[in-house]
Amino acid sequence: MVINMKAAEIDPFIRYVNNYSPSYDYTEHERIIYDYEFMFIMSGSVIMNYSGKRYELKKGDLFYLSPNVKNNIIVTEKDRLRTHCIHFDWFAQDKTYDFTAEEFYMHSVLSADHVEKEAILKSRPVPSPEDLTLSPHIKELEYAIFAPLFEKCYRAFVSASPASQLLAKAAFLEIISALICSANEKQKREPMHPAIARAVEFIKENYALNISESSLAEKYGFSPRYFGKIFRQSAGKSLNEFIMERRLFAAKEMLIGSDMTIAHIAEQAGFCDAFYFSKCFKKKEGLSPSDYRAAMRYI
Repeated sequence: MVINMKAAEIDPFIRYVNNYSPSYDYTEHERIIYDYEFMFIMSGSVIMNYSGKRYELKKGDLFYLSPNVKNNIIVTEKDRLRTHCIHFDWFAQDKTYDFTAEEFYMHSVLSADHVEKEAILKSRPVPSPEDLTLSPHIKELEYAIFAPLFEKCYRAFVSASPASQLLAKAAFLEIISALICSANEKQKREPMHPAIARAVEFIKENYALNISESSLAEKYGFSPRYFGKIFRQSAGKSLNEFIMERRLFAAKEMLIGSDMTIAHIAEQAGFCDAFYFSKCFKKKEGLSPSDYRAAMRYI
């Protein structure tokens, strides 16, 4: 039973968040879920079979699964999948319909009344915001925005903090806000010029290099002034803003996932020195790189 409510009324319950990176080939048994699920691809790729259709999910893709829809994934080790999955309800539910992912998805714990519970779950209400339309396969999200948010939600959920659920809920709401903003920006944005699309991919792969507007303009056959104009029209931001975003995102990944020094991270991310890196980072994030690393590892 689906009950539609408004996005302004969203009061999510975060049931489960994982950091999943399988190291073997397998095909998941076909299943259904009883709540909603976001599956964000942090790296690699995976095949998703959903409601009779086959989808290839790649890094930066988001897949939105609804209750009672048959689905399964096909994992290949060489594709090096890593994903954060969030199981959630959009709105608070009566305790009659509560359940744990451990019992009904991972089957690591089975209660004495498991069969009775399962029958109840198949008819549980699943309210969703009627004014927020999400397709199952959401592509072309800004990885630098969404990856840290999913990482933040995961770290909040698995933390030992008494505020774990509240922190996970806050991170989830940031994800929803970013999805809404992303959809609005796409509607306003002009179609991306093919040369700018190639330039964007070049920057994503080579952000640590000394990239200038004049060098890219020459590379793609434009004057610097015209290149800067069509880049802003296509990407929604200036070239320098885009490069800075990519460098700061790479730096955040290194701060969270490594023990490299701040100076080494600054160099790897393409900054001229640690002082300038720290200045740019604090202006954008409101924290110094060291404080950001400590905060993210805490939650």
